[in-house]
Amino acid sequence: MNNATLTERRYSMKKSVLVYWLILAEPKRELFCELIRILAKRFDAPRFEPHLTLLVTAEDRQAPKQILEQIDASSIQLRLREISFSSKFTKTLFVRFKSNNTLEKLIVDLRRATKSRGKFVRDPHVSLLYKKIPAAVEKELASTIRLPFNEVLFDSIKAVRCHLPVHDRADVEAWRIIATKSLER
Repeated sequence: MNNATLTERRYSMKKSVLVYWLILAEPKRELFCELIRILAKRFDAPRFEPHLTLLVTAEDRQAPKQILEQIDASSIQLRLREISFSSKFTKTLFVRFKSNNTLEKLIVDLRRATKSRGKFVRDPHVSLLYKKIPAAVEKELASTIRLPFNEVLFDSIKAVRCHLPVHDRADVEAWRIIATKSLER
């Protein structure tokens, strides 16, 4: 069996979904990108765009670009809570944020636009590393990393096609951005 066939078989067993991400504004976006790059290199992990997942929904008949056009929102400022870790692959090491009314309204608006009961964010966070590593290493990283700010501005939304569940580098590298919307400042 060739690699293309293996890849097709692998993804035919997974569920294709649309995920809506909130994207960090510059210059903090660049700092998060660099942190992700350093950690990915150190732990031989996948690199990815820093993002806060807003909503996971089934692929829809309506194009994600049309869905994003329905969203009337401004950029969102979120306060950092902590740097944390978990045993879940997609939350190996992450920055947890405090939710606010603006974020919650955006999620409600997205759910309405997608006509979805899809999963929405209950623990707003931006991941820094996707890799299975020992808990002691996760704990050390979480206690060592210090960010020189306590708030982050998010200024765009992206719709991303991916396959669930996400378990490894190949899953992350298969993500495809299919629509983007800038939020007004």
